[in-house]
Amino acid sequence: MATCFAAPLPDDALVLRVAQTARVLCLFLALGAALVAQGFHQRFPTQYRKAKDDNAITALNLRLQAGEVQLPSVGQSGRLRALLAALAVPESSQMLVFSKTSLQRHRISRGSPRALFFGPDVYVGWVPGAAMLEVAAGDARLGLVFYTLVQDPEEAPVLRRDDSCLSCHGGERTDDEPGLLLRSVFPDAAGDPISSAGEALVTLRSPLAERWGGWLVTGHFAGPHRGNGTAVRDDAGNWRVVGRAAADLDAFAEDFAVGDYPVRTSDVGALMAMEQQVTVHNLLIRASLQVRTLLACDAALHEASEQPGMRDTTARIVDQLARQIATTLMFGDEAPLADRDAAADRTFAAAFASQWPRDSAGRSLGQLDLRERVFVLPLSPMVHSPAFAAMPPELRDAVLERLRVALGRGRFPGGVAMTADQRLALHAHLRATLAGY
Repeated sequence: MATCFAAPLPDDALVLRVAQTARVLCLFLALGAALVAQGFHQRFPTQYRKAKDDNAITALNLRLQAGEVQLPSVGQSGRLRALLAALAVPESSQMLVFSKTSLQRHRISRGSPRALFFGPDVYVGWVPGAAMLEVAAGDARLGLVFYTLVQDPEEAPVLRRDDSCLSCHGGERTDDEPGLLLRSVFPDAAGDPISSAGEALVTLRSPLAERWGGWLVTGHFAGPHRGNGTAVRDDAGNWRVVGRAAADLDAFAEDFAVGDYPVRTSDVGALMAMEQQVTVHNLLIRASLQVRTLLACDAALHEASEQPGMRDTTARIVDQLARQIATTLMFGDEAPLADRDAAADRTFAAAFASQWPRDSAGRSLGQLDLRERVFVLPLSPMVHSPAFAAMPPELRDAVLERLRVALGRGRFPGGVAMTADQRLALHAHLRATLAGY
């Protein structure tokens, strides 16, 4: 048995040393983590369920308490429209889903679709007649936080945090981190997903023919998709959904009260803008939470070893995540839109583009195209989002360097394609609008 000749530590120092050692051992386990997330939001330093939230919703609650803003309940929509205005979320971002795939599934059907609205860092869900609104907000520390807002006009409007949402939004489908879910299912006539038929988690890379099962899709779009229809069996016994065209929500006037909804669209442009945003947002959240855990582990190890700097393992993971983020921001392997005759609703297109910075040439990454690809310039506007700005500096700097190499020098990662004119326009735009680029 080895003998320790170190002088005994005072009680307080001993407790501190034991705590530090335990933290080192706990964090050391994170160093071997793969790039897929493994509940990093639950670990030090995030500790999701214990940590205080700080985001657009907490700021709104403070304004409500101070009497600076009101959320009156008006008509069938209750507090919805006032909430959207307070959060600067455009009503034209409305998308309708009739599959029973959310918290208030008992209220959702073809006769009562759920409406979703989104801004750069906030997402709002509403079902006519429901007792509450559902909200998700990006959070610099926690990644994404979920809230509810009561619709009862007799109750004071307070958005309450609801971590129970993580049962769906923090599991396997979101890589075990707080995230958003876009599902394309095979809905039956009542809106229930047919589990035996399977489902698709939709990203910017998903084949267009597999999208929008259980969703309403309005506007110009040619070619196969699963929107607007219910599942039937073909001659071989396989489930399929035959999508159909719909100019606007009036095509569904026999199914539900179209006039109860803020706008008469569930626009294909909004759907595709949302899909790319959720793809990027989920990735930024997952990567940020993982890197913060690794950096905290490095700091604890350095405190014990007195060896400063990022560990080689951490540096390699940061580099791989930066490559993945940069590739996704540049729409690597984006599903092509050629020959789809797609066009976004003009009101939504204008509102969406206005939410992102413009350079002196008038360029905005939020300008929708939908002829060959979703955006005019092949770079996600999420590069200007709060989630991007909130990344750990080590990760953000690594992503910016990869963007500079791609856009400044023309050295693209696999799956990314753009013309020289597009590359130079993006390079100039980021130099003018993105701090650190």
